[in-house]
Amino acid sequence: MEIRMERNKGAALSGIGSALAEIQKRLQSHPEEWLETLENNPAGFADLEKEIHRAFDQMADRVVAGLLAQATKRCEFADAAKKK
Repeated sequence: MEIRMERNKGAALSGIGSALAEIQKRLQSHPEEWLETLENNPAGFADLEKEIHRAFDQMADRVVAGLLAQATKRCEFADAAKKK
């Protein structure tokens, strides 16, 4: 089972590893963009802070989706879900 997040129309996740790889890639590029944004518009700090919080919320959502995708691959998870 692959999980696709609606908020972030990124690639389908097959497990936690792909989610963490995606987050690592984002963490390598975003800080430079955020710094440049702040340097170009110091008065926009409040908006930038909100953007950073949204980015980390989305990354957390991707981790949860990756965990769910990986867990639902296992037969035991499906069996346990059927029993409830």
